[in-house]
Amino acid sequence: MTFDELFEQIQSGGINKEQARKHFSLEWMETASRYILDVNRGMRTNIPEIIYGEYKTLEQTLELCTKLLEKHPRVVVSRSPFYKELNTHFKDAYPVLWSVNATVIGEMPETKGKVLVISAGSADHPVTYECEVILKAVGVEALVFEDRGIAHPTRVLEAIKEGVENDVSAVIVVAGMEGALAPFVSSLVSLPVIGVPTSVGYGFRAKEAALTSMLASCAPNLTVVNIDGGLRAAVTAALIAKNRN
Repeated sequence: MTFDELFEQIQSGGINKEQARKHFSLEWMETASRYILDVNRGMRTNIPEIIYGEYKTLEQTLELCTKLLEKHPRVVVSRSPFYKELNTHFKDAYPVLWSVNATVIGEMPETKGKVLVISAGSADHPVTYECEVILKAVGVEALVFEDRGIAHPTRVLEAIKEGVENDVSAVIVVAGMEGALAPFVSSLVSLPVIGVPTSVGYGFRAKEAALTSMLASCAPNLTVVNIDGGLRAAVTAALIAKNRN
């Protein structure tokens, strides 16, 4: 349970004083076999617990998810090669939103705030969808526009117009190749823009080109995460949106 969810439960009378006190206790650690879980992280940071699954076995991942779901309404698993197996295992007991890069098991929270997500090309879809899934898991509405690269810059304008009209709090730009979409979007909005360089491109240092280009941008409202770092961009943008008011 995140802090926002806990606060809403207290306001509505859904939990009593003693139940609320337990969430603020120092009993943060839960042992799962040989692993230690910080079960109170969501309350402290307003971000649901995220399991990095890339190098974990299926058995490890299932055990960690099960332990967390005992205390939380949802758990996020990032970059697990077993995303299909996770869906199969949990789908009868919990709602599951699954994808290659991020899987959410459990009920989604109510949304508060909006973030615009723009991608340069369809090849950037896995990272773009990762951003969308994480935003939903943190409780922020994602307005997603894909394949809006600067090969024809006018197609970016529709996405920006829609975002501004919907009062988004931040913009995430996912782009590979030379990463030019991020500074272009930054020059058109009075919002924080988070660039996500992807490992999409041709030839010499192709997987690094978008990162170095975005880092070297003169757009002062553009900040950049690491290559393919959709999760980090989404969490940061979500916190901007949720803390706006």
